[in-house]
Amino acid sequence: MKKKNKKNSDIAPSLKITLTPQLEHIIKSIWIHEGNLYVICVSKHIVQLTKHFSQKYHLHDKRVHVGTIEDLIKEIINHNTRVLISIRDGRVVHDPIHLLHSLKINIQKGLLVGTKEAILKKFMLIKDYIKEIESTKEQVFDNIYVSTIEAAQTALVIKGKNNIALIPRLIPDVLRETMLGKGLEKTHIEYASEIILKYKAYEHKKCPLPEGKRLDELARKAGLFRDAVKKLR
Repeated sequence: MKKKNKKNSDIAPSLKITLTPQLEHIIKSIWIHEGNLYVICVSKHIVQLTKHFSQKYHLHDKRVHVGTIEDLIKEIINHNTRVLISIRDGRVVHDPIHLLHSLKINIQKGLLVGTKEAILKKFMLIKDYIKEIESTKEQVFDNIYVSTIEAAQTALVIKGKNNIALIPRLIPDVLRETMLGKGLEKTHIEYASEIILKYKAYEHKKCPLPEGKRLDELARKAGLFRDAVKKLR
């Protein structure tokens, strides 16, 4: 936005801007923020309006910002924080096309980059994304555990141990006593034991939720255990 070079006093916070019908017609928006006057108009009136506001209200050369809607859009695209904050916190003087009103709403919703609302929204989205990842990991871990328990219960029922199959914490020991070398190898039983004990420890908050690579490894072991159970006769 173009600035008028004039050396006078800063704009007063309580300055009252008055517009003639002609000015109301050619000006699209006016707002004031922290001693700065912002004016949006068509390009052919920039010089005229800059001179008008500078002289009439005795404004300092750095306090008058006159430009087009295109200039304003460019500032927003370039994430000009000063302009965004001025719209968010500034005092609207003239806004017949509701340009400032719409921008304020979008800023408050965090839809414009460069404002604290946008940063906060991005932070909240990251938090939600992390929560979603954690929820997915919990579901994966639960599926690994349930599939291992079901496979172990199937193996124990095949061997007539259905009375013990519903007590997960006892399954690893019973598998060793009844299945070792009788259809299940030591590694298969260790896989099932590791998954069951790890899940119960997590369930009782004795250990954190396994990370992605660890879950992949547990899923692989659960698959090998299930495959071994399928081969039982």
